[in-house]
Amino acid sequence: MDLSTKTASEKPWPYSSGYDNCPEVLEPTPLTVKGTIPPWLEGALYRSGPGAYDLKSESGKDIHIQHWFDGLAQIHRYEIQRGGRVSYRSRNTSNDLRKRYEKAESVTDVTFCQRDPCKTIFQKFFTTFKIATVGNPPMGGTGTNVGVIPTFNFPGLMETGPTKTGKTNPNARNMVMNTDGNVLQELDPVTLEPIRLFTYGDIDDALKSSNIAPAHPCIDPDTNEHFTILQTFGPTAVYKVIRIRQSPMGPTREPDLDVLAEIKSPRASYLHSFCMTKRYVVMAHWQCDFAAYGLSVLWYGNAWESFKAHDPNVKSSFYVIDRLIGRHVATFECDPYYAFHTINGFDEGDDIVLDIAAYKDHTVIGDYYIDNLRDEVNGKPPQQATLRRYRLKNVSKQASLAAATRGVPPKPVPAEIDFQLKPEINFELPAINPSRYLRNYRYIYGVNRSGERKTLIYDRIIKVDLDKLKQGDQETCAKFWMEDQCTPSEPVFVPTPNATDEDDGVLLSIVLDGSRRTGFMLILDARTLEEIARADMPEGRVAPHNFHGVYVPNMTT
Repeated sequence: MDLSTKTASEKPWPYSSGYDNCPEVLEPTPLTVKGTIPPWLEGALYRSGPGAYDLKSESGKDIHIQHWFDGLAQIHRYEIQRGGRVSYRSRNTSNDLRKRYEKAESVTDVTFCQRDPCKTIFQKFFTTFKIATVGNPPMGGTGTNVGVIPTFNFPGLMETGPTKTGKTNPNARNMVMNTDGNVLQELDPVTLEPIRLFTYGDIDDALKSSNIAPAHPCIDPDTNEHFTILQTFGPTAVYKVIRIRQSPMGPTREPDLDVLAEIKSPRASYLHSFCMTKRYVVMAHWQCDFAAYGLSVLWYGNAWESFKAHDPNVKSSFYVIDRLIGRHVATFECDPYYAFHTINGFDEGDDIVLDIAAYKDHTVIGDYYIDNLRDEVNGKPPQQATLRRYRLKNVSKQASLAAATRGVPPKPVPAEIDFQLKPEINFELPAINPSRYLRNYRYIYGVNRSGERKTLIYDRIIKVDLDKLKQGDQETCAKFWMEDQCTPSEPVFVPTPNATDEDDGVLLSIVLDGSRRTGFMLILDARTLEEIARADMPEGRVAPHNFHGVYVPNMTT
């Protein structure tokens, strides 16, 4: 059902309640189900992101967290139980950090976007000197903000989260939260209770000096190998492409960690995600560069003010690393762009195909300050992303040339754009059928801002048929779901068991109903985008606008 032409209200609606503080719900709370949930859909949907922006100090002073990306982390669990029942619980996961803010009467430490215009030059120098020489406060179990996306079955961690039967769900033996830094947080996958914070340096001492890593790792579902890219700031930025896998001695032994390649660049950049295929890891080096070799973060105390201005003359690059031999084998480049999210990658003959939600530049980050997002009348709509397919051609030829000049970085060759969705049909927060990850595929799901309504954020769920788009069909390649005064979150695809069609499954999304100031878990037919069921939150309970979701089936599913 294509609802893109549905008449919409010209009045703004109270979507801003999704940026209010969200209280914890520590015990499972039943939700009211409307419709019929498929009997095979039994498991848990996890949602992660910020849950609090407005705090009070011990003396009663107001403390305001300024940016969506800096909101204090909260994790949500929607459990879909046998018989079509749904329960909800949530937990704050950075309480020690919250206490530190409240005690200091301000947002302390290095943040993503918090600005303090009242700081003098002396105060900035003192803060920079203190961090550089003493370091940040020691991390407790909830002493930092780790709330972008959960991953499961991290190699080398003890099993946690027994079910009511006393058994552990093999699909969720452990749960780890990721963020844009060299820090991870382990949570109990059932109670959501924080267990510990750790870094990649705890796995390998050589990684202790690494500064940041993409919040989105890549995980090969066939091998359970975890990949990430750790960056160390300096006059020459060093990017280490690493692989973590289970030890041959067993799942609870210290995992094996390999550095597949080191890439050196004059550009220290903020990378939120990267790409992978079955043969290669691809570091998409878009333009979002730190000034002063990354040391500007310490001076300003946040990443946003430390970024250089966009430079249209600086190309974006794709560095290709061979997963088998552990070597940087090719480099491709293209016109500059910025991205938060890669979508999927796969090998097609001797080419690499990469799909990315691309922006014209990184100024989109500045559009997500909370005061702007809460302004339902005069707020500025954020810059929107375009779904784009890149092609890296004849990779083995480039690898042969690189092998002939071993020790010299591969010479860049042009990347090509196969096609892209027209900018009017913007696209973000991508999801695909997980069985098609790292493989050729047809359908992508995400969120979209129609522009028909006076809302700053997404008001539709979108499905894109890549086969139609590839043929140049910009008119019927996209389908939409929307409902008046409703704001959907990133959809999560759950395939029907034993399905043969790629889009045979359901989409799960958490939706804010602005008219009722409440929310619900939405279940859509992934083929038609028609509603199958919804689970209403209690009246007055609003799930905050958060980042990402992951569905984990029960072991019997």
